[in-house]
Amino acid sequence: MKHITAMLLTGCGLTLALLPAAHADTPDALRDAHYQRCAKPVFYAQTLNHKKEVEICIITPSVSYSFGKTGAEHKEMNITVPAQTTGYAYQSNQVISLQEFTVRNGDTTYQVSAGSDDDSKPFAALDVYRGTPDTGKHLATITLDPDTVVNDISHGLQDEGIPQQDGL
Repeated sequence: MKHITAMLLTGCGLTLALLPAAHADTPDALRDAHYQRCAKPVFYAQTLNHKKEVEICIITPSVSYSFGKTGAEHKEMNITVPAQTTGYAYQSNQVISLQEFTVRNGDTTYQVSAGSDDDSKPFAALDVYRGTPDTGKHLATITLDPDTVVNDISHGLQDEGIPQQDGL
């Protein structure tokens, strides 16, 4: 079992929790840390080697997207876009479950997905496109550790101004 070490820094009325970046924490610890950084979370996950993380948060009327070193304050990619340039979709039946969230920034699209395949195995990924996922050029797929996923992709996102995309 993995141990979680937390250190609290306090000062000027601000409390920050620092969690170790070298391994994946329990799903509950990840969710708690995600909620500390993000009041309205949409998605969080770490790469398979747990060295990088992706996080999407609603900052009404915008959405923030960040990707970079796990636990680092300053990420390699840290953007905020209008909610209208994002979207969500999901599909669920007796065989599979799939949720997607898309962030468009200029001509680049970042799409996170999570769910379970037809063998009920969980999966998660981050795909990057030049243009749109349907017609653009696929630039990269980064496999995410499904055990680190915090997934709040749901119809409730419409209340935050996030449009639902056409079905999968």
